[in-house]
Amino acid sequence: MKSLCLFASYLPSNNLPYYVKVYLEELKKHFSEVHLLGHVKLESKDEEYLKQSGIHYSKELNEGYDFGLWYKALKAIDVQKYDRIALVNDSCILFKPLTAFMNWANREPAQVLGMSLSEAVSTHMQSYFLVLNKQAIAPALLYFHQHGILTNLPEVIRTYEIGLSRYLFEKGLSFSAFADNEGYQGEFSPYYHFLDHHLKQGVPLIKKKVIFSSYRNDELFTLARMNFKIASNRYLKLIFKDPLCFLNREELMKDVNGALNRFQKTRYEMMRLGIQTYKTFKKLFIKPR
Repeated sequence: MKSLCLFASYLPSNNLPYYVKVYLEELKKHFSEVHLLGHVKLESKDEEYLKQSGIHYSKELNEGYDFGLWYKALKAIDVQKYDRIALVNDSCILFKPLTAFMNWANREPAQVLGMSLSEAVSTHMQSYFLVLNKQAIAPALLYFHQHGILTNLPEVIRTYEIGLSRYLFEKGLSFSAFADNEGYQGEFSPYYHFLDHHLKQGVPLIKKKVIFSSYRNDELFTLARMNFKIASNRYLKLIFKDPLCFLNREELMKDVNGALNRFQKTRYEMMRLGIQTYKTFKKLFIKPR
């Protein structure tokens, strides 16, 4: 099987972070080709590292988020050469081998595979790790050609994060996710709602922002509504307790960037508790009409 992994990355500097190197090295074990997609000129030592590792680096203009980088890469290659193409991004830290997931993917007959599926808004495979098998590659590329590069984040989410899965599903392609959501079909992202559950099922990835506390201000209200606790130390302990964890903790923590400060965390916790208190009060004392 000839396979390709397109790894979209938004590097904060000209240096490759430790966790990205770990991720790339593991991907190289499972894909014939790995292409790192970025927007910065790398330091010569990192260019040499990628060359020695057999990883291709493509520098592109920073536009269109992950889907913009993936689209540019897909346009530049002959997709017909590949039996499988994975669309992956650097929003997650890989803390243990991909072997269990890839063994599962190799057994699965579905054409569209991923770590987790979301029912929020519309059924879709979450895009931090999306695998397109042979029958799904050409339809996916056609969809990218139809919509091109979008620069408005809500539009990107609606058109690509959600819309691509809907399009492929309507084309009759089958989907399968590595982790289940215990039947949950609510409004919240199952990634955060079922983070502990997914980790127990063997998902080898954890969002970078969970470990680094680097959440965007515009997502904090939704996280508070779902009662998600910002607890980076707890999750650090959890992943390092895994006997398969292959990370160096000291090296990983050097990659911390954009972390919430103590005041921001306290304000978030007050908001979370306030929302949960209101929900409890409403349930106990406000009768539905």
